[in-house]
Amino acid sequence: MNKILVLALFITSIGYSQILEPVKWSTRVEKISNLEYDLIITAKIEPNFHLYALDVPQGGPLPTVFIFEKNAGYELMGAMTEPKGKTMFDSTFELHVKHFEASASFRQRVKLKTKKELKISGEIEFMTCNDSSCVPGYDDFEITIR
Repeated sequence: MNKILVLALFITSIGYSQILEPVKWSTRVEKISNLEYDLIITAKIEPNFHLYALDVPQGGPLPTVFIFEKNAGYELMGAMTEPKGKTMFDSTFELHVKHFEASASFRQRVKLKTKKELKISGEIEFMTCNDSSCVPGYDDFEITIR
């Protein structure tokens, strides 16, 4: 009987636990010329959370980082760009830090070395916080250019 009670409590606790994922990522492509494209990676951020910028002060939160897998079919043109965002004093880190609320679209220009269909993949590392907690995050992306 005790095993059944423990099992029931365990199943109930799983039902009430929640994995916190305050950022959802999506991708799209904009054609610039025959061989140049902008990869647009957009974060949709839940209310009351904010996502940190690509560059943050030392001693601050984890920055948003995009890691592109190496592929002979393309080259990165310049650095990833980000929207304007907000720079505010963050009491958690006691620093002025740039962050984004609601959504943020990051852009990376690439130049193709082939005219064939190409898949560009990579990883995103990031941190989001609200007034009471911070959540480090990780996601993969894959973008197809036809």
